[in-house]
Amino acid sequence: MHTATEGYVRAATVEQVRKAGRLVMAIGGHTVLLIHEHDHIYAVDNRCPHMGFPLHRGTVKDCILTCDWHYARFDLMSGGTFDLWADDLPTFPVQIQDGEVWIDLAAHTNSLEHHRQRLQDGLEQGISLVLGKSVIALLSQGNYATEAFRMGLEFGVRYRQSGWDTGLTIHTCMMNLLPYLEAEDKPRAMYHGFGPQRTRL
Repeated sequence: MHTATEGYVRAATVEQVRKAGRLVMAIGGHTVLLIHEHDHIYAVDNRCPHMGFPLHRGTVKDCILTCDWHYARFDLMSGGTFDLWADDLPTFPVQIQDGEVWIDLAAHTNSLEHHRQRLQDGLEQGISLVLGKSVIALLSQGNYATEAFRMGLEFGVRYRQSGWDTGLTIHTCMMNLLPYLEAEDKPRAMYHGFGPQRTRL
């Protein structure tokens, strides 16, 4: 029997996935959705990155997976979303060995860079949910409050003629409050500091 590449874990047989069409598996702390589409098997996280709805309830057409709740759409191959208010869907590399499906559960993206980019997306698009999720993620990964503040400050200065003059004051006040707040209240303060951006410019 051939050995799969190091780091890969066995998920199912090809026949199991082919017959089911979609198969949800709990593997290595992940809930993975295996999808058989156009003679290929794809492995993605089963939770919609928008609000966590189980994606196995969604629809698949032309290698595009659509969540059944808010209709966020994802490319099965890359996980890329077609909707800015959602987020990219985590995907897992797949190998087929002797009729068995093996997947690599290791993280293949820089989580910190991803959340920085999503914060920038939220600022530019004025999407409240994206701003809130990005702030929570950045603060949970370490003390990145200063960097998040700087990103908001640069954005506010750039658009101060579009109503961000008072917004900069609110943004700075919220940042100055952070040292005096409990850990669970800090993301909320940062989010409110980004309040003026929630109207798309």
